[in-house]
Amino acid sequence: MKNAKLNWVRLPIPSLENCRELGGYSTNDGQQTKWHSFLRSSDMSKLNKEDINFLKAYGVKTIVDLRRDEELELEPNPLSDMAEFDYYNLPFITQSIYDITKYNDADSIYTMGDFYIELLKQKTAVKEIFQTISGAKDGCILFHCRVGKDRTGVLAMLLLGLAGVEKKDIVANYEVSYSKLESLHDLEDNTSFHFIYSHREYILQAYDHIIHNYGTFENYLHSAGISKKDIQKIRERLIQFN
Repeated sequence: MKNAKLNWVRLPIPSLENCRELGGYSTNDGQQTKWHSFLRSSDMSKLNKEDINFLKAYGVKTIVDLRRDEELELEPNPLSDMAEFDYYNLPFITQSIYDITKYNDADSIYTMGDFYIELLKQKTAVKEIFQTISGAKDGCILFHCRVGKDRTGVLAMLLLGLAGVEKKDIVANYEVSYSKLESLHDLEDNTSFHFIYSHREYILQAYDHIIHNYGTFENYLHSAGISKKDIQKIRERLIQFN
């Protein structure tokens, strides 16, 4: 069995600050999440030829880009028009919660956890994302937003939760993001800029919202309109059954 800590390590792609595996996590029924099945990543606009060749060799076939049109215009994904990849732009955000920095005040009670709960309420987007994952061709699916921490982190939580990964491992998968995102570290001098961090309490707020209101991740996805058939197909992509 591969060392599960490898999924905390950034893949050796110089242009991607935060590209990591979802493989290698133990599940609550004694299985393990598959390697080379799902990657989570930050912005991909700076990929060069060598980086793209690495992703091809790694088995990436499908790209799910969670960003809005405004973000795509500023930083296009170079894989979006390459025949070797199926590219889907599925924005996981709404206008009302797009500019989270408007809450960037030391006295604000609005947290990243509140933001993540707002994302979880975007069930039309969640349904489209999970149906796309269910119908994707064989091969690795890479999903990303801009920094690969928030929208990407919530989707990673949903996938790992559906697979039955332990809560502490889901939290750890999220927490490591900030340490990978060196481009954000220069913002630390602004002490009110708390949205750059990946503190455990942020993702715990979203995790607990699902468990308190729906009981399980599967029930949450059902509430978003995901069928049992689609959930089973996604589980088969996620889990290495013995």
